[in-house]
Amino acid sequence: MSSADPVITSEPAGLPAAISGTLPIRFRNFVARQLELIFVVVLITTVTAVFWLVPYYKIAFLNLFYMPVLLAAYFLGRRRAVLGATFCILLVALFALRGPSWFVTSGIVLEFRGRAYDMDTMVLIATWGGFLILTSAAIGSLQEKLNRGFVEIRQLYEDLKQSRVAEEMKEKVEKTLFATMDPIVAKLAIQGKLRYEKREISIMFTDLTDFTPYSDQNRPDVVLEELNRFLGEIEPVVETFRGHIDKFMGDGVMIEYGAPIDYERHALLAVLAGLKMQEKVDGLKLPWRLRVGISTGSAVVGMIGARRQSYSALGDTVNVAKRLEEICEPQKVYVDNATFREVEPFVEASKVRQQGLSRKEDRALLEFLTHLEEEMGKTGEDPKALLEMGKLHFQLHDATQAIQCFERALALEPNSPEIKLAYADAVLKKDDYEKIQLKGKLRKISVYEINGVKDRWRDPTVIPLPVQEKYLNAEKLMDVRDEVVLAVEALDGSVGHGRVAALLSYALGDRLRLNEDLKQQTLLAGYLQNIGKEAVPHHILNRPSSLTEHESGLVNKYVKESVASLRRMGFNNPALLEIVAHHQEKWDGTGTPDGLKGDKIPIGSRITAVAADYSALTAWRPYREAWDPRLALSELKKGVEKGRYDPQVVSSLTELFSQTT
Repeated sequence: MSSADPVITSEPAGLPAAISGTLPIRFRNFVARQLELIFVVVLITTVTAVFWLVPYYKIAFLNLFYMPVLLAAYFLGRRRAVLGATFCILLVALFALRGPSWFVTSGIVLEFRGRAYDMDTMVLIATWGGFLILTSAAIGSLQEKLNRGFVEIRQLYEDLKQSRVAEEMKEKVEKTLFATMDPIVAKLAIQGKLRYEKREISIMFTDLTDFTPYSDQNRPDVVLEELNRFLGEIEPVVETFRGHIDKFMGDGVMIEYGAPIDYERHALLAVLAGLKMQEKVDGLKLPWRLRVGISTGSAVVGMIGARRQSYSALGDTVNVAKRLEEICEPQKVYVDNATFREVEPFVEASKVRQQGLSRKEDRALLEFLTHLEEEMGKTGEDPKALLEMGKLHFQLHDATQAIQCFERALALEPNSPEIKLAYADAVLKKDDYEKIQLKGKLRKISVYEINGVKDRWRDPTVIPLPVQEKYLNAEKLMDVRDEVVLAVEALDGSVGHGRVAALLSYALGDRLRLNEDLKQQTLLAGYLQNIGKEAVPHHILNRPSSLTEHESGLVNKYVKESVASLRRMGFNNPALLEIVAHHQEKWDGTGTPDGLKGDKIPIGSRITAVAADYSALTAWRPYREAWDPRLALSELKKGVEKGRYDPQVVSSLTELFSQTT
């Protein structure tokens, strides 16, 4: 280097940041790689300096060796620390042999080859050396464990970071899927559990009337806002009744029930959903009205599409549902014969006749028919009047009612040729008049209009008329959306059970002179206590045969689930939750979940248990016919003898039904 070259004493001010930042890193890396060599050099230098330069009391400096050994254990590990400690001991021993006089003690002196060695010094060095090795080994082992722990924690942290990233990506994918398809379908698709199969399902099509003119006459944002308001109301209904929205077709919607989850009572779920949709639309006061068509039968279901896939259904059942929606009158629900057979015990329905007359002509004929019925009610049955009524029904294309009128007329006048001819004509044309020709179908089919759910409380064979009328207004106290209960009852075909159990519980509470607040809580408990059955596998709920012990255990868990569901719904009244939690207790203490006995069972629970069992016995179920009310009461009395029910509650029920005023 010439004298003209500058001397660099620090980093130049103009040195690039990238280079400036790398110098400390390189220095640290060099020190880390040469740490063991640096330790040995420093150790040798220190030992030599201490024992060569310090003239006396070198024994006092032995404690200083612990520091470098501890540092070695911390940075280099157990093996190198022990080797370092051994090296220190050898150096000290070497200096002790080289210069015995350097170590001043007052112990036993041993002469060897003309030199005097202090034995206390040797023992002290040996003891010090042993502790030095033990210390280095212990600290080194501890440090290695800590290092392994740090490495494992670091690896775990990296794994968690990767897992978190993967989880975030999974959540984003799931959110995207859930926004574009049914959540259940999305989950099953992610899990790879969707497959192509032929299954018995129910298909629903909905459509809005007068939507096209409305969309032509209004701005797009207004049209979409109103349409989304409509869809925002019906989508929760579809979800509540376990439907799968297949696709949106403008203002129309295609929905499957019984797929992808195989609910056995899919037809009932679909019909109840259709009725609730009509209720929702009526309350929205939209500029359109809704049509609903439902068909039940076999269909092929699965993921359809090569690259962009969607879960859908194919088959004649789909076509029939679409045709039913097309012929359906606004604000109505039309179903085919297969659907009607599945839901007949639960709904009020009327057969749709072949549409051939105008509404004005229909009204005139119906008015005349009503007049004849009123006249015959005053004068008694007359063959001529019955013949005329049958002809009117026949003109209205209601062949079934026409045949019934002609049969009654023949019973009164069996030899009348005119009645016989009319009867034969009605029988021959029954299918033509009462079945509908759908576009694309070779044969006509029977079509039914669903008018509503049957009200079992108003059935005099179940509840006596005086009891009906006295306690019907109590239903106003049940401030619960009925679709929540209906959707659960549809799973096992017990539609209407909660309503009867609730009103009957209120009536029994009134007869037992409970205070008004407790009566209302008992009313709600009777209505909602089975809501937890949605957590029970639906194939068990519909099992016609007896259940195994394991299956019975699954069913019994619904009580706790009912309480949990009520809490999630915002019902926190302790009295209500207590009644629901113990409605499966038995008078003799053999019930669940706590085995309460006698009066320790809440009075509300004792009441709802009797009311619910009476309602269940007198109702039709998919696996048995309904019991006669007298047999049901007899069965409850037997239950008292067996220790199941509170005798006073069953006695109150018997007295309630025996009253005539």
